[in-house]
Amino acid sequence: MILCGTLVFPSALWAQAPSPTAPSPAPAGPPAGTAPAQTRFMLSPDYRLGPGDTVEVVIAGRLDVARQVLVVTPEGNVHLPPMGTIPVAGLTVAEARKALVERVQPLFKFFDLTFTVLTARAFEVTVSGEVERPGTYAVTATDRLAQVITAAGGITPRGSLREIAVLRGTTVDRTVDLLRFALRGDMSQNPYMSEGLALYVPPRGPSVSLVGSVARPGEYEIGEDRTLTAMLALTGGLGYQAALGEARLTRVGPDNKKETEGLDLARALAPGAPELELRRGDVLFVPPIAVLQDVVEVRGAFLGTGADPGRTTTVGKQTLVARIELAAGDRIKDIVVKAGGVAPYANFRRAFVERGGISGPRQTIPVDLQRLLVEKDESQNLALLNGDVFVVPVVEDKVYVTGNVRAPGAFDYRPFYSPKDYVLLAGGPDRRAKMSAATVTFPNGKVYKLDEAPPVEPGVVMQVPEVLVKWYEDYLLIASAVASIVTAYTGLFILFKGPLFVPAEGHR
Repeated sequence: MILCGTLVFPSALWAQAPSPTAPSPAPAGPPAGTAPAQTRFMLSPDYRLGPGDTVEVVIAGRLDVARQVLVVTPEGNVHLPPMGTIPVAGLTVAEARKALVERVQPLFKFFDLTFTVLTARAFEVTVSGEVERPGTYAVTATDRLAQVITAAGGITPRGSLREIAVLRGTTVDRTVDLLRFALRGDMSQNPYMSEGLALYVPPRGPSVSLVGSVARPGEYEIGEDRTLTAMLALTGGLGYQAALGEARLTRVGPDNKKETEGLDLARALAPGAPELELRRGDVLFVPPIAVLQDVVEVRGAFLGTGADPGRTTTVGKQTLVARIELAAGDRIKDIVVKAGGVAPYANFRRAFVERGGISGPRQTIPVDLQRLLVEKDESQNLALLNGDVFVVPVVEDKVYVTGNVRAPGAFDYRPFYSPKDYVLLAGGPDRRAKMSAATVTFPNGKVYKLDEAPPVEPGVVMQVPEVLVKWYEDYLLIASAVASIVTAYTGLFILFKGPLFVPAEGHR
């Protein structure tokens, strides 16, 4: 997202790898034949192995399964008995598996070989220039450039998004355009980190402003291609209600005075037309067509267009409340595009549309964005009406532990924790907890006993109830109360020298 010249990267974009942290000693690899505590990484197909990677090799035959955990040596080899030393440095995961299969084939007739990276190698990357916290950061080979920039506090408003230098030694290995990655998802502009690299963020270059009926209004740094066509292609183009013949370009003249002239975008952007080169300080205003327009309201985990006034924060995540013009025939996917896309932390399964009936009550229509956007199921592409409210909630990332525990509350979701682990995070059961009756309630409403619950997911609520009677403690308390009553009554009997209650004459 682009907001006031600052690049913001949602953390959920990199769920496949841990975030870089401050410099720390690299952990030693596990000994061969032992399983490390880390989980398997979701690696990109172009990930290449190097010294320090911890890998797992499983060879399954007809009768038995052999499993080895190996560390790539400084020479770039793995030692796999009885095949011996096999060079893997510089190979992708698929290429390394093929090399291992070729070495195993002469020894086994029937087998299946699985090759997995358990822990990526660690090294240090220095970040300098226009970032909030310049310094050296410990990263792994699964971290990309944007993650390292985020770990350094992000790029300052003075820094360039489009000319980030990737250095190898004192030589510029390449320059990276993070604006293109943020707006267009171009992964070639967000490369993996490797040993020996450093990052330098130079000062911000000349910029232009896009205002009015454009897909993403805002101020943008000019890149290598300085044409208006390239800038509009990068930022999403013009709005569908743009008055192309009424655009105005404001430009700083030779005497530093601003001059505004009309611009017919239909001609300027036509195929074969001369390219309009942008200059520092240019402001392009594209007015909208003034018509009475139907609208829908969007709320929740949307990325926005960069200039939306309705930005807010929900459970620590940026959300949006905005009204969007509704064209005839617009459906869910069209509104998602107009709202800048769905944020990575959106709860795809629990989106819904609120619709007010003219003669009936307001209704809620569920929309499964997972099926629509990922599985391409067009049955979820609901046609929208004027006045609809499209809501995409933020995904839960907490697990709640309540009841008779020492420190009840909300805890960060940890994928491999069992229900009992979360109870321990809450300080464990207190003296009056009845663990045998503890329950786990899932977001879909299903309730399980603690010992029978499936794997925990975000939004789960665990309830540890109170025991009704705690054997000797509660019985002792009851006995003490009864003894106090008996003692008090005996004292009164002695004081008044007779029973306190005398039966009436007619009841003798």
